[in-house]
Amino acid sequence: MTAALSLRAIVLFVIVVAGQIGGSVLLARTAGFTSPGWSLLCAAVYAVSLYCLALLLHEGAALSLLMPLMAAVVPMGAILLAVVLLGEGASWARLGLLTLSCAVVAMASRV
Repeated sequence: MTAALSLRAIVLFVIVVAGQIGGSVLLARTAGFTSPGWSLLCAAVYAVSLYCLALLLHEGAALSLLMPLMAAVVPMGAILLAVVLLGEGASWARLGLLTLSCAVVAMASRV
């Protein structure tokens, strides 16, 4: 991948993150992978996400950059969707600690 961030790389990264978040949210619908339809959909979403991640890596994206970014973005997105779609609660302390941990991961990736 070139030094400049390409639109393709951005789109692939968004698909990777959306797939990881979407797959995580769909896990609740699979009923422990006993519901065939939801289980297939969940597996397909994860498969597309991993395929796009493999494409990014094949095109030269740094794994040492992608993984910390995903470690910061995916949990925040998953919690947001869990609160909005699944009705889960999220205290300010939980959100604050998660935000702090994401910031630490982001800083650690720059060291």
